[in-house]
Amino acid sequence: MKLATEAFNAFCARYDKEEDCIDALFHAKWPDGFRCPHCHCPQAYVISTRKLPLYECRSCKAQTSLIAGTIMEGSRTPLRRWFQAIHLHARPRSVNALELSNLIKVTYKTAWLICHKIRHAMSQADSEVLLTGVVRISDAICYKRLTSTFELHKQEQPVLIGTSDDLEGNIGFIKIKHQSKLTLRDKYDCPDPRPFVAKHVNPESAENVILTRRYGKTMNKTLVWESFYLSSWLGRVFRGIGPKHLQVYMDQYCYQSNHHSNTRFASLLLDSARFLTITYPALTGRSNTQRSLQRSRVTRRSKQAV
Repeated sequence: MKLATEAFNAFCARYDKEEDCIDALFHAKWPDGFRCPHCHCPQAYVISTRKLPLYECRSCKAQTSLIAGTIMEGSRTPLRRWFQAIHLHARPRSVNALELSNLIKVTYKTAWLICHKIRHAMSQADSEVLLTGVVRISDAICYKRLTSTFELHKQEQPVLIGTSDDLEGNIGFIKIKHQSKLTLRDKYDCPDPRPFVAKHVNPESAENVILTRRYGKTMNKTLVWESFYLSSWLGRVFRGIGPKHLQVYMDQYCYQSNHHSNTRFASLLLDSARFLTITYPALTGRSNTQRSLQRSRVTRRSKQAV
């Protein structure tokens, strides 16, 4: 804990000024230099009259914000707070929304939204990588409970775990995907792996995928134990996660496994800069119309109370 605190304080000192964050984000967004998103011109005028600079293309005159097209687009939170959040998510233990709120001094709602936007970047980044080479897939149970019935406990969640392994069976790249309970006859049934293979495995490796079960003589203990490590991590950091958002937390777990800790912040900053943001209505499943109706009801109740 002391070392983590010292590392966080050192990071905050490194990116204490917005100018430092602006420079780092610029290079993460445009590693080969500025490119206009409209005409791809490499030259721009810098308009520095705002908190964040605008870049006006010399060719088409289109103006581009530094955070446009990133997970930070539309955010009023200072960049240094975003950088601190990205750093904390890049740590092996990571951070939950309440801890983030206290550490970077933002409201819980803002912290919750930042966490999910960073997880969105993680999910998008790892979705670009297909499992290849020696691919092993096994079913498993997240939040496994010891019960005497054949039915899945309400907390138990079926998953498929796939990995690209070396010849010694060591995990190179991992994907864990939440599966529906509706397709399973009982807790010993296995989800159909074919959709997983079609979506997440390189076609050249699909025919040679090694499928195993979470029990029996052919059980791949390395894969099955990943479900226990995942469950432990979810419980330790987040006190458990319900099925609605479980997949993005699984993606975060896999992202941390798939990227070395020494370079994880640089990778996560790059991914945060190149993926579009996800909105609050999209995360909560509420449309803008629903939010407007709710505000209208609150307004009417306030007037009636007066």
